[in-house]
Amino acid sequence: MPKRIFFLTCIFFIAITIVASQKLSHVDFKNYSYPWSSSHLESDRLEWLNPSGDKRVHLTNGHWEDQLERAELPEGMAPTPSLKLESVKFGDVTGTGRDNAIVVIRYDSGGTQFSYFVYIYSWLNGKPKLLAYFHAGDRAASGLYQVYALNKRLVVELFDPSKKIGDCCSSGYIRTRYRWEDGKFKVTGPKEFGEPRVSSRLPVSPFGLHQ
Repeated sequence: MPKRIFFLTCIFFIAITIVASQKLSHVDFKNYSYPWSSSHLESDRLEWLNPSGDKRVHLTNGHWEDQLERAELPEGMAPTPSLKLESVKFGDVTGTGRDNAIVVIRYDSGGTQFSYFVYIYSWLNGKPKLLAYFHAGDRAASGLYQVYALNKRLVVELFDPSKKIGDCCSSGYIRTRYRWEDGKFKVTGPKEFGEPRVSSRLPVSPFGLHQ
């Protein structure tokens, strides 16, 4: 291949990568619809869910509240279950050289329990495409510590249930790396163990209540 053609080809793919990254970064994930399943909320491990599930929730200004349950509660009772957009990060987790969006949404039960849903998007045919999403466990029981892109892999760190300090917190985490293959995220390499900078993703009071 002549050097000029090779150079132009490289420029073309770089331009596509930049455009795709910019498009994803302009998506309003605070006001967006997501597939969601409440059947996994009691899970004590990471579970990959069906991205084409029928039930969806729509966040408004980064928030959604269960109106049906709210209507059944007497006025002044504890907060109702809700979802809140916590973060959106960008990085290549599929090995394509193009950034993906990693969207983290927190589920609050209305009591002390909270857990996380994580959605991974690419940019395809002029719009975001959901590649996969998962639900992590509850707080110290494999709750989400961190999720990020590194070396074209998806890296997920969950609080280690074997080192939990009550239900709220854990003094350890378990790191798992995933590669994108055949339309799925598959575990690659051995699990790694470490000590988190904080014992809970959310600050907690001495009574185990998140603040």
